[in-house]
Amino acid sequence: MAHRIKLFLFLAVIIVFVLIARVPPGCFSDTLPSALPSHTLPLTVDDVIRLTIEKNTGIEAEGYNPKISEADILVNKGEFDPSLNLGLDETYDRQKQSLDINSTAEGQIDYNVSLSGKAVTGTLYELKWQNYRYNGNSPFLNLYSYYSSGLSLTLTQPLLKGFGVDIQLTNLNVAKNTLQMKKHAYGAAVVAKVSEAVKDYWDLVSARKNIEAAATALTLAQQTCDEVNARIKAGMAAPVDIYSAEAETAVREEAVLEAEKNAKNAENTLKGIMNIELTGTRLETVSRPPDPALPLPLESIVQQAYQSRQDYQQALLNKKNKELLASYYKNQLLPDLNAVASYGQSGLNGQYHSTIDDLTSGNYFSWKFGLVLNVPIFNWKNRGNLMKADFEARQADAALREIKKTIELEATGAYNNLTYAIKKIKAAGKSLLAAEKLLEAEQGKFRAGLSTLNDLLKFQRDYAAAVYDEAKSRADYAKSLVELNRVQGLLP
Repeated sequence: MAHRIKLFLFLAVIIVFVLIARVPPGCFSDTLPSALPSHTLPLTVDDVIRLTIEKNTGIEAEGYNPKISEADILVNKGEFDPSLNLGLDETYDRQKQSLDINSTAEGQIDYNVSLSGKAVTGTLYELKWQNYRYNGNSPFLNLYSYYSSGLSLTLTQPLLKGFGVDIQLTNLNVAKNTLQMKKHAYGAAVVAKVSEAVKDYWDLVSARKNIEAAATALTLAQQTCDEVNARIKAGMAAPVDIYSAEAETAVREEAVLEAEKNAKNAENTLKGIMNIELTGTRLETVSRPPDPALPLPLESIVQQAYQSRQDYQQALLNKKNKELLASYYKNQLLPDLNAVASYGQSGLNGQYHSTIDDLTSGNYFSWKFGLVLNVPIFNWKNRGNLMKADFEARQADAALREIKKTIELEATGAYNNLTYAIKKIKAAGKSLLAAEKLLEAEQGKFRAGLSTLNDLLKFQRDYAAAVYDEAKSRADYAKSLVELNRVQGLLP
């Protein structure tokens, strides 16, 4: 048993020695390897666009609004639906009367069919076929029972208030325009969410470039630690120099941890907008920022925005709807004058088929024509509706002009940001090249004893910052391009 314990302790000492030997002397790292996700998802910009459209809950919720508006169109179409009515009833009455000549029993069976509704011209129509069979024991009836049948058509046409197809179709046309507005709102939601997601993608690319830059700075600091240790051992540097190198190494370790945290947050933000589980999957960014290219002229961008911006198209339709309602309520102020006309034929006989013969013979008919005028005394309701609709139409026009101004401002800002981003890439590339050359020169001077440790560490920091700035400038250009497309109402 004692032999096994000694062997176990011997192996433990060897393992601890191996682990300590892997850390450079004088330079310590407290970073611990994080648990690796169980799945890696390669992701391009096109994948981000597709997944955001498919899975984003905000887009999903907005997608129901056009369907709701389609239902509203059906509701307004129902105003012109014809209605078929069928009726069948039987009545019977038996009473004791004070006079013998009065009927003491009578019965009637009614069976009727009618078709009624309203045409798009505002014409109310009713086609009615009425039938009934009567029987009773009244002495005044020549026959014990008889049949009656009548066929009639009644039309009512508004001549002032409610006159015209455009007036009658106002609510339906408003509903159709509203449907198009909801579709534009859905398109705007898609463009906004997808643009946000693609920007988050480039933020993740930039954040991971920051990790690489911070790791590069840490590697340079650790190498400097090794060089300082070697110089101390050779008697070429004071032992106190190691503390400066170690302190800088610790600072850069913190920078790596901070960059990793920011990258993780950026990754979670992207996962959130694509509705991907935050744990268990690591997003691997595959796309790289596009090469810089000058955009179209600003005037072309503004014109494209007028054609494609969903909020602008919504505002146009909203203004059209308000104008339709204003015209409708203006018509409602008119007096209600209706032309009424009806024509019918009838038959009466002891046999039903003979009754139908009478009906179709045309010998027994009736007709009516007239005008019905209804003049409201104050008409406050329609006057108030017209006033409201008029102000809403003016409000919609002002909102449209405001959106046009916003489009011009946003397009100008996005255009300027993109051109600046192109210049920033060129400047950052030059700065990176200069920082790299200066660092190489400073390293040579330090090894030759012609430069101080602080100077070397400063040039290392400048180089790492230049590496990140150059990568970030390319990601910023990609984000600026996304924004320019969004301003035009286009997907990235």
